[in-house]
Amino acid sequence: MNPTTLRRAALLAGLAAALAARAAACPVCYGAPDSPATQGMTAAIITLLGVTGGVLAAFGTMFLRLRSRVRMIAGGGKETDVHG
Repeated sequence: MNPTTLRRAALLAGLAAALAARAAACPVCYGAPDSPATQGMTAAIITLLGVTGGVLAAFGTMFLRLRSRVRMIAGGGKETDVHG
């Protein structure tokens, strides 16, 4: 490495060390439980998990109904139990 590159690297390292305190995370990022932003994020996560679970349950139900209909058609119109 040439001296100019080493000086630039040392300057950037010193600058990063000097500004490290400003780059620290805020209390919300640390998970302060009393913060309204933390409570909002928790509610959003629960909502998204509920929506995702609902969509997956709907797909599962659709596939079980399709399987039941295929069995009904293949069995000559006799409807079979969904689970067996």
